[in-house]
Amino acid sequence: MKKQLLLGSALLAAISAYPQNGRKYVKPTGLTNVAEIIAKKFAVEPTDATPANLKQPMGPVENPNSSDEKSAAVAPSTINWKLIGGCSNIYGMLVSQSRPLQYNDNVNAVSMVHRRSATYNPTPTPPASALSGVIQAEISTDWGTTWDSTCIWADGTNWGRYPQGAIYNPVGNTNIANAYIVGAGPTVAGSNFSGNWYASKKLNAFNSTPDAAPNAQQHFPFTATPSVAVHGWSRMGFSSTDDGVVRSLALIEDDPTGLSTVRGAAIVKGVFNAGAFTWSTDSIIPATTIQSDGSKNVLTAPQMVWNEAGTIGYVIFIGSRSGATNSNLGFQPIVYKTTNSGTSWSLISGIDFNSPAMAPVIASVNGVSTNSALAIPFFNDFDATVDANGKLHIGATFFSTFSSHLDSLSFSQGFTVSINPGEQYNWTHTPGMRPYLYDFIGDGTAAWQAVLVDSLPTEAPSAQTGGNGFNDNPWDATGSGEPVKTDNVDSRIQLGRTPDGQYITFAFCESDTNFTNGSRKYNSLPNIKTRCMAIGSGTNMYQVSPTELNVTKVAAGTGTNNPNVASRATLHYMSPTTGAAVVTGTVVDIKTPIVVTNSNPFAQLTNNTIWYQNGTLSYAFAASTSTGVGFAENSQNSASNSVIYPNPASNNAVLAIDMKDNSTVDVTVMNAVGQLVKVTKVQAQAGQNKINIDLKGLATGIYMVNVKVGNATSTKKLIVE
Repeated sequence: MKKQLLLGSALLAAISAYPQNGRKYVKPTGLTNVAEIIAKKFAVEPTDATPANLKQPMGPVENPNSSDEKSAAVAPSTINWKLIGGCSNIYGMLVSQSRPLQYNDNVNAVSMVHRRSATYNPTPTPPASALSGVIQAEISTDWGTTWDSTCIWADGTNWGRYPQGAIYNPVGNTNIANAYIVGAGPTVAGSNFSGNWYASKKLNAFNSTPDAAPNAQQHFPFTATPSVAVHGWSRMGFSSTDDGVVRSLALIEDDPTGLSTVRGAAIVKGVFNAGAFTWSTDSIIPATTIQSDGSKNVLTAPQMVWNEAGTIGYVIFIGSRSGATNSNLGFQPIVYKTTNSGTSWSLISGIDFNSPAMAPVIASVNGVSTNSALAIPFFNDFDATVDANGKLHIGATFFSTFSSHLDSLSFSQGFTVSINPGEQYNWTHTPGMRPYLYDFIGDGTAAWQAVLVDSLPTEAPSAQTGGNGFNDNPWDATGSGEPVKTDNVDSRIQLGRTPDGQYITFAFCESDTNFTNGSRKYNSLPNIKTRCMAIGSGTNMYQVSPTELNVTKVAAGTGTNNPNVASRATLHYMSPTTGAAVVTGTVVDIKTPIVVTNSNPFAQLTNNTIWYQNGTLSYAFAASTSTGVGFAENSQNSASNSVIYPNPASNNAVLAIDMKDNSTVDVTVMNAVGQLVKVTKVQAQAGQNKINIDLKGLATGIYMVNVKVGNATSTKKLIVE
């Protein structure tokens, strides 16, 4: 982060076009300090809550009722968005690793913890300066059709920020009136962060007065107690597990008021005791590479996830692991695991990007500036969950790291794209070098697996004036001095699992470049897409449904479009626990709580509204068992669930196909008028196969690819650029 002169000389040295391993290398035209951007994004909000400038989104505005071919549902979802409340401004919703929206399957209730809306008046009323720090919770026991609101935090001195929370349910209870809403987050006193708030309230009364019982509202300033260590920014990974424990993830820093001295994370544990919660902390200090000034190479937004029982947990840092070499050197997951409910934690083996198994992943990463043959993934957006088998899933996209020097690992590469050459992107947005969403699966007992979930057509515009895409960022620019648009509208990956852990939903945000300003690749008209993975068993595991849903700009027959969220889906959260899967034949239905926060026009510092999705998302799979816990291992399954990537492609594409046994796979490519243009026949082996499809000589256009395994066939669309 400190050695920018090194980066300047490194950029001049980046002259190779093709490394010796044959992977195409693109000379970067710039660089971005990602760590610095993250630190700026989470600075204290301006004290002046009056927007400096309000304006409509820039560029063409997409018709929310227009069709979206890619998102057309294979199965009939019932998507519905409704207004459930508001929040003081957007600042409380910025951190994608926060968990304000949660579903508790034991009492069948959804909770949303957020900062006070403009029309919500707590009792007693705190000073006007403290009103924006009041925290309220919305509770629904009918999947969002109706809601009750209750106040859980109101303090005249320490104002709540970045709220998250969940329902605590006593073991064995099924009555919502016996459960509690529990929340946590940082506090601000005036213009400085002052500590962290922890609050709880029984759900037998819904009113605007926080619980006055002892320890129902607890403030921990930046001083240690016998059970609670000094920690800051308790705003990530909130969970409530079936063992009756709630947990929040905070930061351990030399200076907890800021984000520049992060050393590790505090696991803040709440145990119910005599009507309130007793809090304690445990700490994890990750072993990272160190810069020449002594600072650690680690980012400021770790994540924590648990299984349903609360016995297996993971804490994930994004940083450069001590002792890492070559492609493992960059900002990547550093994972700690517990199998005894947090009594002890251990560092598990990391994703080995130096291994041949990860070659398809590395193929989409550009070489560093001084060595085009060395590609280092930089994880920029991620979320995680734990499946039915206790394995960790990390859904992530990644940049290309600019330099392998320890002082410069926080810099990502920038590329000039012909569509608007005056600005730069973090990807070239060409086949093989797009934002690919992968699911990395592991538990420390064997090598990690990587499953390609989807590709994204757009990336976040800058939130800083003069930054790339700043003028395409739909939010207003506020604040004194340098104009800032705090929400940079990134992909904001969210993972949620069914209560039994057998199905995982991936939610992410992207824009249709048919409608963005000049077809630019910035996420200026964001919509939320979802994919679903079946965990399965044996050799038939981790299948991603071919159904991709657009849950904010819905396809015909899958719900009602709401113009307040269609192409305006900013600051979304998905519950880390979804509803149970209902399996009917080949269709899997999952009730999936999702919220979007925005305003019209987009204004950072005024009251923003919260929209909730209270319908069912439906996904088609090839074949299902009667229990819905796996999918039949047959030729039709292999053919139907095969995936072609990248798509669009040029020169060549890859057919990824899982086989139950050794069989011949016939791949034929036909043009738009049905003419056969390419034929490939491969003897595939049992397990995962990657079959190259030669596209050289094909004109730009749309082609149909027929995949045949035995007597089973499946036809897929392929776009050749």
